[in-house]
Amino acid sequence: MSWSRPGGLWGYSILWAGQILSVSAARMVNFGFGVWLFLQTHSAWDLSLMTGAAFVATMLCSPFAGAAIDRLPRRLTIAVGDAGTVVVLGSLLVLFAVDGVQAWELFLANTLIGVLVAFEVPAYSATISLMVAKEDLSRANAMRTIADSVQNVVAPTLGAIALQCLGIDVVVLIAVLAGAVAVFAVFLVHIPQPDRTAACATGWWHGAVVGFRYIAARPGLVGLQLTFFVVSMLSVMGWQVLTPMVLLRSGNDELAAGLVQTVGAFGGVVGGVVMLLRPPPVRPVRSVLLAVLAYYSLGRIVLGMGDDMFWWAASWFCSWVCMPFLRGNLDAIWQVKVDPAMQGRVFGARQVVDNLALPLALAVVGPLADKVLEPGMQPGGTLLRVFGSVVPGGPGGGMALVFFATGVLGVVVGLCGFFVRVVRDVDTDLPDHDALPELVTTASHA
Repeated sequence: MSWSRPGGLWGYSILWAGQILSVSAARMVNFGFGVWLFLQTHSAWDLSLMTGAAFVATMLCSPFAGAAIDRLPRRLTIAVGDAGTVVVLGSLLVLFAVDGVQAWELFLANTLIGVLVAFEVPAYSATISLMVAKEDLSRANAMRTIADSVQNVVAPTLGAIALQCLGIDVVVLIAVLAGAVAVFAVFLVHIPQPDRTAACATGWWHGAVVGFRYIAARPGLVGLQLTFFVVSMLSVMGWQVLTPMVLLRSGNDELAAGLVQTVGAFGGVVGGVVMLLRPPPVRPVRSVLLAVLAYYSLGRIVLGMGDDMFWWAASWFCSWVCMPFLRGNLDAIWQVKVDPAMQGRVFGARQVVDNLALPLALAVVGPLADKVLEPGMQPGGTLLRVFGSVVPGGPGGGMALVFFATGVLGVVVGLCGFFVRVVRDVDTDLPDHDALPELVTTASHA
């Protein structure tokens, strides 16, 4: 009896299991690198540079990575990301064993990993729509959010234990082995292949920009992308100030800061499981907009109004519960509307725009919180007289005001989505890709 590779949702589940193991181990390594680098240099600036190196590499390479994804077999593009990470981390493991690692080598490794992420993330998103039936796309994307949540629940704790008991080299070894398992999972399953003729017939520069043109030619996708660019930017502002706010308000209680983060990430697991069990929404864009309203009202406005650890943890939990409904349904819309033969280039363009939200948010929220909001929310401050009835003042009060203000703005953005037709009706006005001439083959040698 001949053996055939599993496909469909079952095949995707195998691929997902490999990814969740690899991503969690990579998160452990990222945590370990951050701790190791800070202990070596005692420089927060060096830590920011290491993170920024990966971010910039991902953003700059995403358009060209998208072009490569549509030119090459999908299996290969996913495997390159996983295998490349194994090679980079394996090289660091050798350096740790031989003569130690220098800070610049970590910067270089993180930059290379950022390049690989530019390939891996859009390739993985584009592969889901090939493997999974349309009615299961929301569930498949919910599984992705569960993976993200799990790594945030377990990776920092396990990373800290492994780093303290076993050392950074063992943490890297664990990530190398997990990456190897992820590569094996990629070759274990059947991944259908879209038609690559059109992608291969154009030059690399054209391939890098055509994803942006594809989005620009469809007002519904433009409205969706701009709406969630603002949503992402407001969300990042809250992420950035959560830990310092909790530390300031709790008297530098590191346990409280860690507990709030962990409880929140557990909420993402709960939300993902609920989304897996419920039927897919009839109008996914409305489910996304409702999730935005819940995310910003319960997970931002309410959090800014609280003044104790349990309040913050409950609010952060609610924000994470909303994430699978927001991200899972949003990604499903793009996967249904965009031709699979174009998804690498379009998702690469999306990744560039999405990543722009991070530096813009950080450039605004840091100086604003430190120089304006925090002083204004201290006793006698002007902002405390205005907002003191809803946002408690004192240490961390300015950062709490960031949560409250971004929550209000986020609710406004969500409501605007219901009133702007190109956003509200994108799931009905824009034809699904399978309503157009079929371009996907099921080549088994992808």
